[in-house]
Amino acid sequence: MGQQVKKGDHVLVSLASADHDPTKFDNPSNLDITREKSPHLAFGKGIHYCLGAPLAKLEGEIALQVLLEEYPNLSLATDLSHLQWRESFIIRGLKNFPIKLY
Repeated sequence: MGQQVKKGDHVLVSLASADHDPTKFDNPSNLDITREKSPHLAFGKGIHYCLGAPLAKLEGEIALQVLLEEYPNLSLATDLSHLQWRESFIIRGLKNFPIKLY
């Protein structure tokens, strides 16, 4: 087991590792939009669950649907190995995500 947090210890809570637990996900470092719903805490939990979460999810779904309808041949403009990740403990994300619109 890991170390226990003791009174006075400093703790950094970060969502950057969400969905990256290899004991829960196959290939956790790969983006898999077909992955079953995950239990991460990006929108909070319980009484602290974000009231705007359903709207944010719906907006994302609509935006992606419209983008793919408008550009059905959309593709990545580079090899996956050339993508660069941000160096951050707070936000996990790509520095850029070049795409081709047809």
